Amino acid sequence: MKALKALCGDDSGGFAIAMAIGAVPLLIACGVGLDYSTAFMKRSEMQNAADSAVLLAASSGVYDKVKLEEMATNVFYANLTTDFGTRPVITKFEVSEDRHITLIANANIPLTLGKIIWSKGIDIGVLSQAVSGSEDKVEIAMVLDTTYSMSGQKLTDLKSAANSLLDVFEKADADKSMARFSIVPFSRYVNVGMSNRSKSWLDVPDDYTKTYEKCTTSKPIISQDCKKVASTCSNDGVSYSCTKNVCTNQVYGPEEKTCKQQTDTYKWTGCVGSRNSPLDVKDSDPAKRYTGLLNTSCGSPITTLSNDYKALRAAIKAMTANNETYVAPGVLWGWNTLSASEPFTHGANATDDVKKFMIVMTDGANTKSPSYPKHDGSDAAKADTQMNAVCDNAESSKITIFTIGVGIDSKAAATLAKCATSPDKAFTVEDSAKLVDVFKDIAGQILTPRLTM
Repeated sequence: MKALKALCGDDSGGFAIAMAIGAVPLLIACGVGLDYSTAFMKRSEMQNAADSAVLLAASSGVYDKVKLEEMATNVFYANLTTDFGTRPVITKFEVSEDRHITLIANANIPLTLGKIIWSKGIDIGVLSQAVSGSEDKVEIAMVLDTTYSMSGQKLTDLKSAANSLLDVFEKADADKSMARFSIVPFSRYVNVGMSNRSKSWLDVPDDYTKTYEKCTTSKPIISQDCKKVASTCSNDGVSYSCTKNVCTNQVYGPEEKTCKQQTDTYKWTGCVGSRNSPLDVKDSDPAKRYTGLLNTSCGSPITTLSNDYKALRAAIKAMTANNETYVAPGVLWGWNTLSASEPFTHGANATDDVKKFMIVMTDGANTKSPSYPKHDGSDAAKADTQMNAVCDNAESSKITIFTIGVGIDSKAAATLAKCATSPDKAFTVEDSAKLVDVFKDIAGQILTPRLTM
């Protein structure tokens, strides 16, 4: 009994026991706090992943909901780098008529020490919404190579790509208040349109005909041996198989003089040459007039800035392939269409809140260079210099330039890329069938997406 009383009366370990008992809820409280801190961090990671997913979807230029959801889902899960215990679930994905893309995701974060008092874990959820930059007003010049080497499937693919860019903006801009486009087909020359013949910035000689007696002196061939020989010909840097007539053993008769009346017709069809350097790379001094070139081949005429999608598509459809390549005039006239000053005055003023873009697409290196006002030279280095100079000048006027090279070699690709505003705006593809994807990518970059939730 004495021993028992002594034991019961001994309180020397009571404090330790009390502390041990009191530590249990303290540890649980600390564990719960840690669990909630972990849940907060994981929710932040989910929110970032959801934001990345809707931003990419909004900038993709894609309108098919199934494809958008697949794209957003892949991006969402690719951005989740930590262990959530159980896989987060996308519970809602919507695309509204006004192009708002909404993603909702939920997850359950398992507890650690906190599961002693709550076994179900912590539910977290995120909501993210983005929309393409439909509030930004934009002007876009499509400067498109229509040289001979674009004949056939390449030109067909280019037309599809240009139309796909229009599709993106037409769907995003239902009331046609956001975007305007110009179309500038180019080859060796640019066609400014015959309706501009009398404009003050253009000097075009009158059409005329000339009839005269033309005499030639030659020795007629009395006999020769001729045969067709397979050969290789070239047009706009593109080689192709052809047949040439080769004659030998020619026997000539006495010299003869032949005269006949000949009528030559000289007519302007819209083609213009370059002003003397340095105005050939500048959108300035419209009083220094451009020269209209008679009896010169060029493509379909420029379409100035417009939001008439039907007319724009008709202009794209009308493009035909002809002649050889000189890129600089295409860039200059693309710049002219975006300018508020002559020769065209449709562009927004510099003080207006309008973003300006130019898309320059070509399938080959320069094969012609300026001879002023014509482009009959063959100095490729000079042509490259002029091309890069006009691109630099256009960019200094706050025009963002995208470049696209189709099936070009590494040297031509590097030269063309210098025209782009930044490396991420320079594209190269081997197959023209990829042009649709490139144009949609560019549309996505122009339609700067933004988060709305």
